[in-house]
Amino acid sequence: MSGWSKLFAPAGSCPGIGYIGRIIMTTSMTSTSDKAAALGKHAQQASASRTRSSRMMFVAISGVLAIGAFALFTRSSLNWLTTNSAMANFETHTVGRETFNVDLIEKGEMQAAKSTDIISEVEGQSTIIWLIPEGTPVKKGDLLVELASDKIDDRVRQEELKESNAITAYESAQAELEIQQDKNASDIRKGHLVIELAQIELEKYEKGEWMQKQKDANIAIDQAQMLLERREQDFKAADELLGRGFITQTEYDEDEFNHSKAIWDLEKAKNAKLVLSQYTHIVDLRRRQSDLEEAQKELNRIKKNAQAEERKKTRNLEGNHKELDLIQDQLANLRQQKKNCRLTASAPGFVVYYSGGGGRHMMSGSQIKEGETVYERQIIMQIPDTSEMVVKLRVHEAKTNKLAIGQRAIVEVEGLPGKQFNGRVNKIAAIADTQNRWLNPDLKEYETEVLMDETTELLKPGVTAHVRILVETIENQPAVPVQAVFTKGPNQYVFVSESGSPTPKIVQLGAIGTDWAQINSGVNENDKVLLAFDDKLRRLISTESATADASDNSANSHRPAGEQGQKKRGGRRPGSPGKLGASPGAGNHEKAKTNAKPSNHGTPS
Repeated sequence: MSGWSKLFAPAGSCPGIGYIGRIIMTTSMTSTSDKAAALGKHAQQASASRTRSSRMMFVAISGVLAIGAFALFTRSSLNWLTTNSAMANFETHTVGRETFNVDLIEKGEMQAAKSTDIISEVEGQSTIIWLIPEGTPVKKGDLLVELASDKIDDRVRQEELKESNAITAYESAQAELEIQQDKNASDIRKGHLVIELAQIELEKYEKGEWMQKQKDANIAIDQAQMLLERREQDFKAADELLGRGFITQTEYDEDEFNHSKAIWDLEKAKNAKLVLSQYTHIVDLRRRQSDLEEAQKELNRIKKNAQAEERKKTRNLEGNHKELDLIQDQLANLRQQKKNCRLTASAPGFVVYYSGGGGRHMMSGSQIKEGETVYERQIIMQIPDTSEMVVKLRVHEAKTNKLAIGQRAIVEVEGLPGKQFNGRVNKIAAIADTQNRWLNPDLKEYETEVLMDETTELLKPGVTAHVRILVETIENQPAVPVQAVFTKGPNQYVFVSESGSPTPKIVQLGAIGTDWAQINSGVNENDKVLLAFDDKLRRLISTESATADASDNSANSHRPAGEQGQKKRGGRRPGSPGKLGASPGAGNHEKAKTNAKPSNHGTPS
């Protein structure tokens, strides 16, 4: 038996398949006979073999397609029977026009519109050692919180010691500066005195001593000249007397000596005047002038040195003064920090522990209590002004397009069942509050405030409030109950009863309220839609999607290449059934997707 005969032999119980098996067996036997007859002809054998193989393949494919068509028909029939039987188990709703409200429901916390924050002003972190009980009435000046100050006390003592040393250094530097200033003044006075004495000495020489020395030199010359003349007369007289014999030779020799000596004295006086004029006078004059110049230079040096020393002492004093100021500022700050450890009420009221979180410093679950660590600028508690109350909400960024200032709101407070209060949207944050970004970096919420129209003693800060913001009212528009809508992928569906059989249809939604969803397109008024559906009905959507895709692929295979490329680029054919882009209400549907999209369980969010 050939391989094809073995493949189809077990299906002999099915007539169609048995017939195919017999055809294949006959064909196989015929091909075996032809092959035996053509053993001697190699070229003809190859051609005949390829022909027979093609025939066998065609017959086999035809059989497989026949089996698939039979199975699909059987499955569709079973689904139709099952669907019609399920149709009777679900309620239906007739599509009509409805009037309903679109609300935004959020959960928030009741707070006073104005309140006095009690903030920790202690630098760094500190520990609460005493805390007034929450809800306690207080008046201005009452102690609310006491923080640990032992570390601050230690630092105060250290800074006081530094302050004492700095004061001593400052006073010492101040005394050194004063001493240096006195010394500088004394040195400068001495320098001026030396200059003055040098000037007097120079004037004394120029106007007194030099003239006196000149006069003395001239007198010495005159005296020597006069003495020479007298000695010369004596010598001449002695020569005459010696010739007459009136004097002795000794007396003559003495007169001759005195005459020679007078000549020598005159020459000596003249030479002394010459030395005085050309040498001694110049030396004495230059020495006195030099003394005056040196005295002036010394005064300049004294002044510069005095300025340098005074500047040095001054800067040392300034440095000590700045250091003292810095230490005193730190000490004053520490003393103020110690005062800040006792927080008192700045206004009358009652105490409410802060529960708005402390940013990155206040982990979730941390509480305001004794022994808890608080940080600088952290709000510990508040003294609210309850004359005006607000509800603070945190609205996700996907819902902020529904908010507007002035929207009316209905507020229900936990603990007050059955009571409702009116309010209005008073504030919408311009940017997202990201104080909890360290928990979820992708979470972006906008802080929103709802101002209460009136305040009663029943409304207290810190209680949980449920707020229903009235976004808009849809009047007399086609709508279906929200439980009739089912979302799969990017599309929304309803199951329409047609001739007793449910058919899924794509719809485009408008506004979605708590109970109703506006229908822009996809169903007509008076259509009956199912209010519930099971997995069997959901599978109808998958079947229709697969059929639509197969139809699109078949149509695309017969299009010119240019149109096929255009379909690939566009992604949707205009006017194709089941595509959101085909309906006039596509823009409204996009808004519906942004505002509120039905969930995969059939209920819009």
